[in-house]
Amino acid sequence: MKKKYADFNKLNRLLVASFEAEKLYYNAAQDANATHLKRFLNYMATERNRMSHDISNELHSRGIEPLKEDSEKGNIDRTWHEIKEALEKFNATVILNQCIARDLNNIKRYDELLERKELPDDILSLLEKQKQKLQWYIKQSEQHKETHFEPEPQQAVEEKEHDKDSKKNNSKDGDEDTGRIIPLKAM
Repeated sequence: MKKKYADFNKLNRLLVASFEAEKLYYNAAQDANATHLKRFLNYMATERNRMSHDISNELHSRGIEPLKEDSEKGNIDRTWHEIKEALEKFNATVILNQCIARDLNNIKRYDELLERKELPDDILSLLEKQKQKLQWYIKQSEQHKETHFEPEPQQAVEEKEHDKDSKKNNSKDGDEDTGRIIPLKAM
């Protein structure tokens, strides 16, 4: 029984990891500038929520309390500086790569539970389906990067670097705060 309980603990940890992936996609969607990217990231967050909900139901139906630590959604734990930095330096490719990396890490967790085969068959079946979904979503994310993101032309990159250098040279005592106001939408 102790061995099975250890696997249910791992399943509970997978639940927390799934919540974290949902949060990552949700925050990325909030920061995204392009509508098509917002929609895509929101869809991915919703799918992670469904997966988390299914795992939570399986745990609950067996009398195991699902872990709720770190499972709050959205911007709840983001500081003002993190939000400001995300809005100023948003890079869709980097954000999507972070989301994909989180999913790949979660697939390792799925593999571990599936290889051990210590959980009930219906849970193992659910985990196998979710793992296949995640693998498909990773492919979708990779395709989304290829079809929707264009590499910045070299001239634009050089202009940005020149602008940064001129701002640094014009600021007093090396302070980079230019005093500009960044409009934020309500959260």
